[in-house]
Amino acid sequence: MSVAELFSKNILQTKGMIGMTLADFSDADMMARPVKTANHAIWQLGHLANSTRGMVTTCDPSIAFPYEDDPRFGKSKAAFDDAAFFPSKAELLARFDQAMDAAAAWASKLSDADLAKPTPEHFQNFAPTFGSVAILLGSHPYMHLGQFQVTRRALGKPHLM
Repeated sequence: MSVAELFSKNILQTKGMIGMTLADFSDADMMARPVKTANHAIWQLGHLANSTRGMVTTCDPSIAFPYEDDPRFGKSKAAFDDAAFFPSKAELLARFDQAMDAAAAWASKLSDADLAKPTPEHFQNFAPTFGSVAILLGSHPYMHLGQFQVTRRALGKPHLM
């Protein structure tokens, strides 16, 4: 198995972990904040879909996504608590799954030379190569997975892991 294939499998594994963690969340649960200043799960899920799309299309603008960047998931909107402002959990999970599938497909095709390619200047401080973007595509959602787990506990949901 190549390094690119491993990155791709990691992205898909991460997608599965997020889906499993949020499976029993209702739309109302998605708006819960475990503490007043924490982001709710609906904003985080939209942010993950946006950021995954953004990372992939920055590296390869030819990759098509079935949705555009959604401004409702910018940092300035994280404090919004009106559920009607955001798409449903089902819509965002579908968007996230599409993003992760596209990311995994992109990562699986990277050659060793591609993995070493530098990213644009605005990515250099956190992901200087395409390979580091492929790693980030699988690891960034794990930070949010931890936040989802805290929300699960605040809601009294069963522990999954």
